[in-house]
Formats: sequence, C-alpha cells, structure tokens
Amino acid sequence: MGIPITPLQIDRTGIREITPKMIEEAQQSGEKWKLVCRAKRSGKSQLHAIVKPERVDKNSPLFNINGTSSYIQFETDVLPGLGITEGNPGPETTAYGMFSDILNIVKKYYIK
Repeated sequence: MGIPITPLQIDRTGIREITPKMIEEAQQSGEKWKLVCRAKRSGKSQLHAIVKPERVDKNSPLFNINGTSSYIQFETDVLPGLGITEGNPGPETTAYGMFSDILNIVKKYYIK
C-alpha cells in the first residue's frame, strides 16, 4: 500500500481466547472462526492494520479457506471485491516470499 508499517504498529489479537464453547456456538449458527487480517489506508500517509479472530458465515469468501490456504481481497474504487485464494502453499511459495522480502529490504536500505 506504499506506507511503511512495523509489526508493533499492527493491532493484534490471537486465537487464545477462542474456547471450545465459542467454536461450538459458531458451528451451531453455521459460522466458523477465522483469524482475519485487515489493512485500510486513511489519506495518503495513514495505514491502520489489525489482526483478530472473527466469526464468518457461509457467505464470506473466508468460510471455505482451510489449512494453510490463504485469501486476500482488494477493495478499490474500481474493483470493490477482487479476491485471490492461495491453496496450501508449499516450501517454494514461502521461500519466494522470503526472497522477495529480502530483495525489498536491500532495495530500500542499500541501493541508492
């Protein structure tokens, strides 16, 4: 999104507080718990990011994302809901992501 952010600037809540009873209640309502990450830009220089557990229903694209699969949805002025699903990434996907991060760090701090 073109705005630098560190992990400490992200509002984070893990899944530790999710109890078996909460999972059962969600299932009885036709819902599932998912750990959801959101980021929203405010103006040209502000970014708010949050990671927290949320209940999602069968109408959510997250409902059928399982295991190590992931889903990302972009909301823009032209495309209000463009989504991409990654199905169970393997070591090569993780390695590519790490390599890409390293290249970005080198570009930012070492290539002038």
